[in-house]
Amino acid sequence: MVTPAELVRAATERGLDLIAVTDHDTVRSTREARERGEAVGLTVVEGEEVTTAWPAQTHILAWYLTKQVKSGMSLEDTVDAIHDQGGLVVVPHPFMPTYFGSIQPRMLQRLIEKHSLDGIEMMSTVPVGKRRRRLLAEFYEANKHRLGAAIGASDCHFGSHDLGRKLTRYEDDFRAAVAHRTTEPIDGTTAPIPAVLSARQQWRALVDLPIRRMRGMV
Repeated sequence: MVTPAELVRAATERGLDLIAVTDHDTVRSTREARERGEAVGLTVVEGEEVTTAWPAQTHILAWYLTKQVKSGMSLEDTVDAIHDQGGLVVVPHPFMPTYFGSIQPRMLQRLIEKHSLDGIEMMSTVPVGKRRRRLLAEFYEANKHRLGAAIGASDCHFGSHDLGRKLTRYEDDFRAAVAHRTTEPIDGTTAPIPAVLSARQQWRALVDLPIRRMRGMV
């Protein structure tokens, strides 16, 4: 819902060192965001939030991409496609109480039986209750060697309004910290999101984008 320039400005105003730009099923804005970040001393990881195959259409984050990953593939093929180009695979907003978009425990268990992942969001801003947060913590503790680094993420859609609500603390090089699982998810700032922006985003995500996908426009 914001331009690359607005996003970079919001990140620098928050005092962040690094952000990952992972728009849904596109890398259209990543290069501009990276270049604008470099100009002000902000590291921008180029990535994508990939929508996998119907019907679950589970989301997978791809970091450090060199080219866009095709949407609509299976979870396994999506992970392979990201790793094949040297990218990192991160699971966003796991165990949400929805069928669409969010990976569920059995799905994740089947995935990690064949694929090692690079990270998983252990703190995010999506609505997940105490029981599911506890389940996620237990699942991570039992499978951290296959799940990778613990990540905190804002799932930012509104720039200064929601950037930095959840963060990842790391030392030195970010990619190395992810590889060595030395990252730490932490709480960040809070700010209200204007209702009109939220409504626009919901329309785009739930109505406009699905229609354009069905018409082959995306």
